[in-house]
Amino acid sequence: MFDFLRLQVSGVAGHSVTRLTIDSRRVNAGTVFIALPGVSCHGMTFAGQAEQAGASAILTDEAGLADFDVSGLKCPVYSVPNLQNRLPDLAKWFYDDPSRRVKIIGITGTNGKTSTSHYIGQLLQSAGYKVALMGTLGNGLIGDLQPSRNTTLEVLVLNEWLARFAEQQVDYVVMEVSSHAVSLNRIAGLQFDVVALTQVTRDHLDFHGSEAGYRAAKKQLFEAYPSRCQVLNLEDETGTDLAEKAHQSILTYAQVAPNADVRLQSVSFQPTGLKGRLQLPVGECDFDLPLMGGFNVENLLCAVSCVWCCGLDSGDIQKAVTHLRAVPGRMEVLTRPNQPTVVIDYAHTPDALQAVLAAVGQHLPTGENDLWVVFGCGGDRDKGKRPLMGQVAAQLSGHVILTDDNPRSESPEAIVADIQAGFDKPADVIHDREQAIATAIQQAGPQAVVVVAGKGHEDYQEINGQRWPMSDQGAVEKAFQSLSRQGEA
Repeated sequence: MFDFLRLQVSGVAGHSVTRLTIDSRRVNAGTVFIALPGVSCHGMTFAGQAEQAGASAILTDEAGLADFDVSGLKCPVYSVPNLQNRLPDLAKWFYDDPSRRVKIIGITGTNGKTSTSHYIGQLLQSAGYKVALMGTLGNGLIGDLQPSRNTTLEVLVLNEWLARFAEQQVDYVVMEVSSHAVSLNRIAGLQFDVVALTQVTRDHLDFHGSEAGYRAAKKQLFEAYPSRCQVLNLEDETGTDLAEKAHQSILTYAQVAPNADVRLQSVSFQPTGLKGRLQLPVGECDFDLPLMGGFNVENLLCAVSCVWCCGLDSGDIQKAVTHLRAVPGRMEVLTRPNQPTVVIDYAHTPDALQAVLAAVGQHLPTGENDLWVVFGCGGDRDKGKRPLMGQVAAQLSGHVILTDDNPRSESPEAIVADIQAGFDKPADVIHDREQAIATAIQQAGPQAVVVVAGKGHEDYQEINGQRWPMSDQGAVEKAFQSLSRQGEA
């Protein structure tokens, strides 16, 4: 197959081929468009559009050539048997086996993939390595992520990104690996340096059919893909099972299990974050970090275990961990002297809001009365969750300010009324989100924590079909500055 492509495609119409894509919208000069069956139609439906965009050639399967008239196309069309299943090998060949030119760290699990991946990236960067990230928040070098539609990209785009990283002389690519990606062969053909498991709980049963099917998909990353080292959570059922059956090098971690290679010695939950000590395979590591919640202890353990596998020793990790910061919009902690601690999080469901408020509550010795929450609900979305989120906020916090999220085409007053249906006590309502945040910060005491939930890293507010600039982080900083000026007056 590849000899055929080398002879027939590489020099089509005198143009060198620079990209393979299954998305006609990504076609430009030098692209080979790969037309395959989709959810609603066959890719050959867009063959004319691809040719107009500059496609050098079109590859399709037997059905694509048999069922569509290609006589009107000027660019060559080739039929490749079993093309769908051969995409991973095609991508690997065309992009010169990029996963062997960069070291890939693959992170999977139900929760914690994004934070753990970013922590690994930060630790490796602090140790002097050039690092790229691929996942929920985007793909690219740290600090220059490009938005992504999927946690893990489809196989052609994934290999294109990896080849780009190799050309940029990236040392490590830290990649979130979703269960969908494993099942749909998006990572087929990749060589991993390290693979790691956060934890596996019930999720995506609509796709996998059962919890057993979901767990089996997660296990495939460890059982079907070659890697130099596996990092496993001994306090997770799937992690324990994989550790017991492992036939290669593993490194285990846990908060409590005494037989783990990396484990928690001590931790205290401070109003501004986490403070404690980790036991490493050799040596120890102290940490004092602006991270909140017991789950971030687990994320930290996993991240430290991964960089240990990459060759960092206790001294390297101790230096690097001092620079660790939360992922933007994910339990992101912002502080100023003599002002309340603010936590910004993307939580926009009842379960997520409950998890955030419970996690922050661990850091408050005075109890929930010092916990404030500012949130709203998005318009044109699930209305049933609104009173449930109101109920969670009322039960787990001492003070609530309801505000606008992304009202979209709905009335902000109607959205707030839906949320209030879940309350058993009064809540303040300030529709202007920036003003709501400022009010909470001004009224909360220095020992309090203000949770701003719902939008996370978003830098806009969607109202009546328009996106207006709006950043929770910017609003918090503005409120901090205003309060500091009042204190100086």
